[in-house]
Amino acid sequence: MNCQHCNKDNKGGWFYCKSCGGRAHPPKFTTNSWMRSDITAQSKMEFSVQSMDDSVKKMNDANGSNKLKQLGINPL
Repeated sequence: MNCQHCNKDNKGGWFYCKSCGGRAHPPKFTTNSWMRSDITAQSKMEFSVQSMDDSVKKMNDANGSNKLKQLGINPL
């Protein structure tokens, strides 16, 4: 394979091109890649509609800050 920038031969399959110093090949995976299982083609992401206030309350309940407030301790 050749370097994506200078088109020189990359015999050793190096990550960086020895001639121009740039990344020899484009990335195989992007931040837009989806993980899929072998059984189904569903994405492993779940979406829900929730208000910001409900989300904050849920997070506070999850980390126990409401319990601390009940004990008279102010959480950070």
